[in-house]
Amino acid sequence: MSVMRVCAASAVLSFVTASTAVAADELESVVVTAARVEQPISEVIGSVTVITREEIEQRQVQSVQDLLRGEAGIDISNTGGLGKFSSIHLRGGNASQTLILVDGVRMGSATAGTTSIEFIPVEQIERIEIVRGPRSSLYGSDAIGGVIQIFTRRNDGVSASASYGTYNTEEYSAGFGMQAKGLRFSVNGAYQQSEGFDSLGSYQNFDLGCFCSVTVTEHDDDGYRNGSASAKLGYAFGDKADLEFSTLYAQGFSEFDGGFQNQVRFRNTAPSARLRITAIDALTITLSGGITQDKNDNFKNGVFTNRYNTEKRNAAAQADWQLSKSHTLSLGADYLDDQVDSVIDPTDSSLTYAVDQRDNIGVFTQYLGTLGAHEINGSWRHDDNEQFGTHNTGNVGWKWFVWDRALAINAGWGSAFHAPSFNDLYFPFGSGNPELKPESSQSYELGLSGQASAINWSVQAYSTRVKDLIVLDSSFYPRNISEARLQGTELSVRHTWQDLSTSLNYTYQDPRSRAAGSNYDHLLSHRSRQSGSLNVRYQLGVAQLGVRINAIGSRYDDLANTRRLAGYTTVDFLSDVQLGKAFSVQIKLGNFFDRQYETVSNYHQAGRTVSATLRYQPK
Repeated sequence: MSVMRVCAASAVLSFVTASTAVAADELESVVVTAARVEQPISEVIGSVTVITREEIEQRQVQSVQDLLRGEAGIDISNTGGLGKFSSIHLRGGNASQTLILVDGVRMGSATAGTTSIEFIPVEQIERIEIVRGPRSSLYGSDAIGGVIQIFTRRNDGVSASASYGTYNTEEYSAGFGMQAKGLRFSVNGAYQQSEGFDSLGSYQNFDLGCFCSVTVTEHDDDGYRNGSASAKLGYAFGDKADLEFSTLYAQGFSEFDGGFQNQVRFRNTAPSARLRITAIDALTITLSGGITQDKNDNFKNGVFTNRYNTEKRNAAAQADWQLSKSHTLSLGADYLDDQVDSVIDPTDSSLTYAVDQRDNIGVFTQYLGTLGAHEINGSWRHDDNEQFGTHNTGNVGWKWFVWDRALAINAGWGSAFHAPSFNDLYFPFGSGNPELKPESSQSYELGLSGQASAINWSVQAYSTRVKDLIVLDSSFYPRNISEARLQGTELSVRHTWQDLSTSLNYTYQDPRSRAAGSNYDHLLSHRSRQSGSLNVRYQLGVAQLGVRINAIGSRYDDLANTRRLAGYTTVDFLSDVQLGKAFSVQIKLGNFFDRQYETVSNYHQAGRTVSATLRYQPK
């Protein structure tokens, strides 16, 4: 089934039915990531998606990469299933150009410049907010493609789950939460393990150490295990102040196929704190901070090879002044300190990073306003990076509700930048490039959205030009190319009619190198030009039946566009039966037609799978 057929089928299914009311959760949904203040999702200028805990459980996914697959504007690359290296490309940008936050603090490795989303357990997630388009004017570096914020679990009462499936995959979770007289507390624990499958055939791998080609043949199952916990503790001091502590902890072990290492022991932590003070009725001050750690010990068949430990120290202060009911002014400052502690070769202490620490101080201001049927915003930020000097970025947005909520037009402009990672600059063995420049971008967006009966829809078109884009050449050496052009259109439709609900996402994009040379006008690697997803759910008494279709177009595995990966379509069948007021049983038939496909050259994905989940959560 092609992407276009999926879209046509969904459009017919969505529009032939009718209803008289918009779903209440669509009207009440509030997001905080788009503007760093709470906003009803209908008032956000630009493209935003919220994935709730209820939706996470309905999809019965086992990883963040599978949860995000098929969302508008998102490409996912994965090297072999659960716990294997995964990348997010948002609106055609590099994986490092998507900022990942957990409870308001930056996640990710300072060496790699990306976040190991494959190690973030789905059972620890309460909701996800996806904000597309540049947000450097609010968050600084890394937000060229957009921002994805993960909020950890917030339990109310007792909950528990247990599941088992193909590849001897097991998952268990339990949580508890309570509130009493201003005090709130929530804790959640989870454990996941899988024997995995043999994800890689024989292939030629380029060795960064000796600059030679080696053949990798590891015909074994690649296992994975992850033990995790999250907790929240908060106290409201009347209506004048609120203090909350949050933490996420994940630790485990993953096997993979590689020439010089094939096992990793990881530990990721993200403790944070936030104090919100209502100084006067019109002024709210928020102080926050956190320390995120990304620690990896790598092995080859059980023998230690190297270690990468990185730490991000975050601190922020923000004041939001309600000038009037329709106008808000925000002022803020951020501090970020990246630190690297690595052991590349335990027998050679000289193999270290030439620079292993840098900080960044940013100050920003933002205005949000409503003028009749018009929403407007504007933001500006000044960053002072210890390595790369100062950068000024801005955003301007406008939204016009033409016919109340039935039709809205939005337009926006934004600039952004991204500083090279420590691996880009200083990775040993001569594979780092200290001459790299920061990337910078200019983006434009135009969109239409609206509500008609029980249908919510949005169409967004964007164009981004990135200067000094960082790419890997044929020798895996990072370099800047003068310019890249990222263009695309995104369609989202959600529809509810009685017991039937459907949603459709479709993306067409054209991310290309515009640098002079042999790769001029080539598509950027690991980004498909077309992708789409269709979700259908039907409530039949105590049972809920569903189907999820992901259709992804072809992509190239290299900038030279010589290794083409075929497109694919997967179909999942889902069922959820409520047993009384507390228990439910879920069954998932994943990739039912056993589609064989790759998102990274030579790395296979899971075939047909079956899983069963028992959940306990009193209503």
